[in-house]
Amino acid sequence: MLEGLAAGPAVQARWGQAGVELAENEAVWEMEAFYLAQAIASYTYVLSPKKIVLGGGVMKQQQLYPLIHKELAKQLNGYIDVGNIEEYVVAPELGDDAGIQGAILLAKKAFEAA
Repeated sequence: MLEGLAAGPAVQARWGQAGVELAENEAVWEMEAFYLAQAIASYTYVLSPKKIVLGGGVMKQQQLYPLIHKELAKQLNGYIDVGNIEEYVVAPELGDDAGIQGAILLAKKAFEAA
């Protein structure tokens, strides 16, 4: 469901342009932040994760992280203390290389175990 609301194809379908072309349109990113914060709040209530890592094409819009932090704080409304919200919802440390780095690490571990 979140994919249908907040992913790149959803942005394009809703606004008629790719997200990269809408970088200056605040309404786009406020709506994205609302949808993403709603999902994160739900995940937080149900799963209580220590950290949320958001990556992918839409999250390349760096202005989105502060909007998500603000909206998430509003939606959590102090009900759950996640600590520093800027450290709770973060970008992937490895950026776009996380998948390949993980695959290499798994291959290395498998090789060493053999």
